[in-house]
Amino acid sequence: MEEKTSYYSDPKDNIAFERCIEVMSRLMLKYGPQVLEELNQEKLREIVPEIESGANTAALLARLQKYCQLMRSSGLLRDGK
Repeated sequence: MEEKTSYYSDPKDNIAFERCIEVMSRLMLKYGPQVLEELNQEKLREIVPEIESGANTAALLARLQKYCQLMRSSGLLRDGK
């Protein structure tokens, strides 16, 4: 049997900590995609005024490229899709 890692000297604190981590993990799995989508929508809301105002196209292009790189690194966007 695998030996449990001890984070605190009091066993009750270890159990509470492990429960906390378990709950946080479940919340991240359940709501993580929704939170990422909301963050992406916020980023788009920041970009839209620049598009509508006809802002500096070079700056806008650089910002959109950074956004796409962020999407790729997060696994939400793949090359060619």
